Amino acid sequence: MTLRCGRITWEISYPLAGLMATILILDTSMNVWLCFIAVLMHEGGHLAMLYHCHTPPKHIRLSLFDIAIIDRQPYRHTTKQALTIALAGITVNFITALICFLLWHCTGWAWLPTFITAHLTLGCFNAMPVAALDGGQALLLLLSCCFAPVTAERILTVISVICLLPMACLGFYLLLLTRYNFTLLLAALYLIALLLLRQKT
Repeated sequence: MTLRCGRITWEISYPLAGLMATILILDTSMNVWLCFIAVLMHEGGHLAMLYHCHTPPKHIRLSLFDIAIIDRQPYRHTTKQALTIALAGITVNFITALICFLLWHCTGWAWLPTFITAHLTLGCFNAMPVAALDGGQALLLLLSCCFAPVTAERILTVISVICLLPMACLGFYLLLLTRYNFTLLLAALYLIALLLLRQKT
């Protein structure tokens, strides 16, 4: 499903649209929607920084496992601008979590702890130095300042593997312990698959 808004093309996958419709019907607690809003705010941070750098994206793709903002002119950014864009989503998550934490202490609204947890989890997850995540992109930019591009990619790959193997083991242990919680294992396997695909291209 493709929509056009100004100069940006929005592409929403049918599985995601179906999942959102199902959640809208079944999720009476609204917890999943709070998590989804946190994801949108994270991506909104990247989008805002792209506009701030006068390079708005040409295409945004929303799929079941990913939200991809395709930069119109990625090579026009300075290293500082690219770092700011890469870390903008994480920054939004942590700042929002802090504001909501203070707001929770003042108001006691019951939905705020879930919203805070969603932002902190999303921010910490994306801060990991793994190739497919924001932290990995930021680390690659920093490594590229000191090493040749090929060497920087190899170092990032090694660091990604060092992070993902314990994560996969922990996810597997969590699945055995709970018998139902496969979220961490699925995330680790997904990131490992992306890393393998990255090596083939």
